[in-house]
Amino acid sequence: MKERTPRVDWAELFRRTFDFDVFGCSRLWLPTPGKNVRVGVVGALRYPDQRFLFTHQPDRVTSSLFPPLLEKLVAHAKRTDRRIVLVLDNGNTFTARRAQAALEQAAPWVRPFWLPRYTSETLSWIEGYWEDLKDTYFSRMLTEEREAFYPDAVRLLHRLQRTGRPGALAPRTTL
Repeated sequence: MKERTPRVDWAELFRRTFDFDVFGCSRLWLPTPGKNVRVGVVGALRYPDQRFLFTHQPDRVTSSLFPPLLEKLVAHAKRTDRRIVLVLDNGNTFTARRAQAALEQAAPWVRPFWLPRYTSETLSWIEGYWEDLKDTYFSRMLTEEREAFYPDAVRLLHRLQRTGRPGALAPRTTL
């Protein structure tokens, strides 16, 4: 007996695609023509109170983002007169020569704690934080123009820096 192909309800498929998870992912995936706008962000998150510091640039994360973040961390450590232990994975951003030189300069105030290679992302607390930001805010940000996404994303990160908690932010839509 020939198996019937299920009937596709296009209106239902459209509603599901734009309302909630269809493919087993928590992010809202919208089909977009061309290349999406990306924001490269490197951040540090203080564990108990969720104080958040970050640096950013258009397009992607590179090793040039890490030294400015370390400068912010050193300034904070000097201001509070407390040393910082920075938990790092073995990503290219942190293992590049430029990043290693910056870590050596920050040595008395910022001490790296390296996670073992191929460690599960569940051990790095900030990975869950990034995932929550992507799922809850960045995947649902709508802007009227493509070029408006980068400044809106940075604005959201600055608001996060002030509040310290993603739950305190409301997803912003301009359409």
